[in-house]
Amino acid sequence: MKKKISALMMLFALSLLAGCSSGYKDGTYEGKSSPDEDGEYATVKITVADNVITDCVFKTFESNGEEKGENYAKSSEEAAVAVASVAEYEKQLKQTGDIAQVDSISGATQNYNQLNEAVYDALSKAN
Repeated sequence: MKKKISALMMLFALSLLAGCSSGYKDGTYEGKSSPDEDGEYATVKITVADNVITDCVFKTFESNGEEKGENYAKSSEEAAVAVASVAEYEKQLKQTGDIAQVDSISGATQNYNQLNEAVYDALSKAN
């Protein structure tokens, strides 16, 4: 239930942000997602040029602040998919230049939601 409410609140906030901006200032911006119910979160560093995201560094973290990586991926098949999705999400965002054009990866929806939240946080600083 908490996930559904959180997802709905995020979608509402994202739709408000998307409708508020007619353009972004060129530059590099950082954003962060809010922690999930387990305290895990994500950060993003994006570069914007001519109203398009041209670069992205996306990282996900455990509740203790440790970046999710090889050791985390070994903990389960689900964790391995989540860790692998980070690079794919970065790639998609760089290719499309628009967070709205990034497709969710099956088994990595939490990372997708955290990416979206972190990118919109970063873009809010580019207005």
